[in-house]
Order: sequence, then structure tokens, then C-alpha cells
Amino acid sequence: MFELLTTVLFGAIAIFFAVRLFNALGRSEGHMEAPASSDLKEQLAGDAPGAHLRPAFEGPAAAGLEAIARVDTTFAPEQFLDGARKAYAMIVDGFASGNKDALSSLLGDRVYARYAKAIDEREARGETTRTEIERIKKAEIADAALEDETARVTVHFIAEIATETTDADGKVTAGDFGRLATVSENWVFERRTDTDNPNWVLTRVATA
Repeated sequence: MFELLTTVLFGAIAIFFAVRLFNALGRSEGHMEAPASSDLKEQLAGDAPGAHLRPAFEGPAAAGLEAIARVDTTFAPEQFLDGARKAYAMIVDGFASGNKDALSSLLGDRVYARYAKAIDEREARGETTRTEIERIKKAEIADAALEDETARVTVHFIAEIATETTDADGKVTAGDFGRLATVSENWVFERRTDTDNPNWVLTRVATA
């Protein structure tokens, strides 16, 4: 769909990223407060009893996952994916609500700068985007690596989204809330393993 390392988040990205927090298997009109950083750490890192007893990793990302697990004995892919789903929701909800404070703890510096700029420009135009995720059809680890003390995990998401953008007068300028669009993206999460900071942050989003 787009690359966050290029000039993005100035039109179509507002359609796909301005989203209300959702129930993973159905529509939800409500909002939910983002969990504390320690909760997110547990969700993403798999900080659960018995995590070190997991079976051998499988699939194309196995070598990278094993490398990460060697330096982080709490890491467990299933718990990480559960947290990645929640992070997906919190990030798109943070963009939708213009909550830059919430986004700052979830995004890498370069990604955050682009989100913040898009939020400011959207507000300056008086635009409002209503977006709802019907469901996440897929969330799976596509790649993983440990390079220069940085753990990196790529999660492939496929989601069905309904969206609509209106201007300050309430006129629809983009999208159609009555129709669903299928969004297929790779989200890259990273964290440093040589620091005491346990948090994973989103560093890249690309069309898959």
C-alpha cells in the first residue's frame, strides 16, 4: 500500500491508518485506552511463565527467531503475535484520534515524525476520517533477525477495513464507509537487546 520511508501519510494513508480501536474479529465503535508500556512489553515479548520451554522454531523466520530467543529468554512468537495485533490496533487508533503522546512510545523516531506531520496537516485541513477494521484476517511472522544488537520481527497483516474521509463541512472527500477494502501490509517491529528498555517499536510499514 505504501512505504513509511517514502513520502506517505498525506492522503491514502489517512484512509487506512485513521482507525477506531476494534475487536479483532468484529466491528467496534468504542475506544480503549492503550495499555501501559510494561503491558505492551509482555504482549510483544512473550513474558510468560514457561516461555523458555517452547518447541524449536519453524518456518522461514526460524533462524532469526532463534537468534532473538538466545538473547531474550522471555521471547515467544505466539505471545509476540498477540501483542502485535494489539499494537496494530493501538497505533491506528492513536493516529485516528491524533494522540501523538500515545504514538510516541509505540513508533520509531522516523515513523513517528511522519505520523505526527500527517496528524498536524489533517487537523489544519479540518478533515475527519472514520475508519473501522472489520477483522484482521491474518497476522503472522514473515521474517526475523538479530543484527547489531537489534531484534527485528516483521509481521504480515491482512485486514478488512471500511473508511471514509470528510472535510470541515461534512462532505465526503475520500472512501466509502459502506465498502470494505482489503489491506495487506508488513509491519516491522524492533527493539535494542543491549539496553534495559524492553519495548518494541514500529519502524516500518510496507505494502505486502
